[in-house]
Amino acid sequence: MKLSFEEKETFAKSMALIINAGFDIYQGIDMIEQSEDNPRLKTVLKEVLENLQEDTTLSQAISKTQAFDDYMVHLLEAGEISGHLDGVMSSLSDYYQRMKDMSSSLKQAITYPIVLLLMMQVVVGVIVFKVLPIFQGVLKSLGGELSTYAYTFMKCGQIFSFMGFLVLTIVFISLISIFIYAKIKHVDLLSVFIYRMPFMKKLSYALSHAQMTYAFSMFISSGYEFEDAIQYTLPLIEEKQLKENLKKCLVDLQADMPFEETLANNQIYHGMKLNILQVGIKTGQVDQIFQQLSMTYQDEVNESIAHFLNVIEPTMVTFLSVIVGIVLLSVMLPIVSILSSL
Repeated sequence: MKLSFEEKETFAKSMALIINAGFDIYQGIDMIEQSEDNPRLKTVLKEVLENLQEDTTLSQAISKTQAFDDYMVHLLEAGEISGHLDGVMSSLSDYYQRMKDMSSSLKQAITYPIVLLLMMQVVVGVIVFKVLPIFQGVLKSLGGELSTYAYTFMKCGQIFSFMGFLVLTIVFISLISIFIYAKIKHVDLLSVFIYRMPFMKKLSYALSHAQMTYAFSMFISSGYEFEDAIQYTLPLIEEKQLKENLKKCLVDLQADMPFEETLANNQIYHGMKLNILQVGIKTGQVDQIFQQLSMTYQDEVNESIAHFLNVIEPTMVTFLSVIVGIVLLSVMLPIVSILSSL
């Protein structure tokens, strides 16, 4: 059982407060467990307490539950070694809050088109199965002869409307099937959609860089070497090209190439961001620069989501308008043709 970003944020924030207040680790987790209403988090915390009784460190106890990600485990290890566990917990709380907000924005970007699709399905269905039969009845009651043009247009409109409804039905059934399959197989649909769809490339790029850059700032500020920071960040990255470039960076670092050169040669950062980072490395402020860059990428993620919504909404509304317009024309032209012949 993996905890959500919100659950991990709650745990990290509570632990930061408790450690700052002077309580020991076991006592602090016990306090959180007793006051926690979330059954999932409560169960995991009980397991952590059991692991701590075996004389393990907090990072080891958390790792054994397999409910937390490697990101938290490695940072807690660094905090235990450096003696800054409270600062690490506070940073982790900020990180998971950011990831939670990002995930919420992405879900909104996915949910909105699906709701629009459902509305289109209903509207087109009503037109095909309710409106068209009524108008056909009106045409029959008026009598008269239809021109070849009007008759052809009417039939084309009926076929087009039905095909539109059929396509929307297939898409909707496919989405439901994918959702059910993902639930059964425990597949993260959000990640699949973002990192596998060609039209989401800009968003996946910004999202991966935001996660990577913030992870770098956390690991480096916690005392990790550049090589270790990349090694522990790799499992967090889902964008294939960026992951491959990071692996090349790791090889270059192991060959004693300077960190800033590996980032430039393997195209991890570009342009102004790379220049700022190189200055930060030379001045010894690399962790602060990484944190600033992560905020920049976060802004790019928000812009990409807004752009996606701005594109998808008019596209789907236009599609629906075209269907409705063709249906209306396919009905009105025959009526006009009959009325003009009376």
